[in-house]
Amino acid sequence: MVDFKMTKEGLILVVGDYDSLESALSEITDKLTQMGSFFTKGDEIALLVENHSKHVQDIPRIISRIREFGLSVSRILVGKPEEAKISSGMKVVQRGETKSGTKLVKKNVRSGQVIVHSGDVIIVGNLHKGAEVMAGGSVVVFGKAEGVIRAGLNEGYKAVVMAVDLQTTLIQIADRMTHEKGEREIPSVAHVRAGRIVIDRWNEVSFEEVMKA
Repeated sequence: MVDFKMTKEGLILVVGDYDSLESALSEITDKLTQMGSFFTKGDEIALLVENHSKHVQDIPRIISRIREFGLSVSRILVGKPEEAKISSGMKVVQRGETKSGTKLVKKNVRSGQVIVHSGDVIIVGNLHKGAEVMAGGSVVVFGKAEGVIRAGLNEGYKAVVMAVDLQTTLIQIADRMTHEKGEREIPSVAHVRAGRIVIDRWNEVSFEEVMKA
């Protein structure tokens, strides 16, 4: 079930637990179409997806659908909509997309912030502990990456995670996860090989083989 809830945090789009992402996207489309006259282009709303941990891989596509209606997602919230107080939330970093559809973020991404994009993400800066990236494609960090990086949520195992210093809390590529880190201050690449995430020095990776994953 998809519905809006007004709280002291502002207007929240609540996406109830679901079995099919396509049905959830359809409900979101219907709800936003019904409320089209209520919004103006550029309005911001918060997003709460029930059973967040189960559906985290779907969030880039959900936000992409919301953006098709000219709306921006300001925060991703965690908790239950019936609670008077949402348990926690992360502020969405709003940065422009390049002509290729890649999201380019030229700043440090700090704790409590999240980048969500349906394609590739490039960060020119550091990804601090407590920050998160959810990308449909690959993620490249020109700096130190200490937060959570979820890549390949649309692209699958062909996605890679690269950083100048890969010290992440968690790396997810498609449905595979690891808590392993790269060598300190050595540019590293996380990719899927033989069904598991491995981390290699960037100059030792065969990207042709990665693309066959």
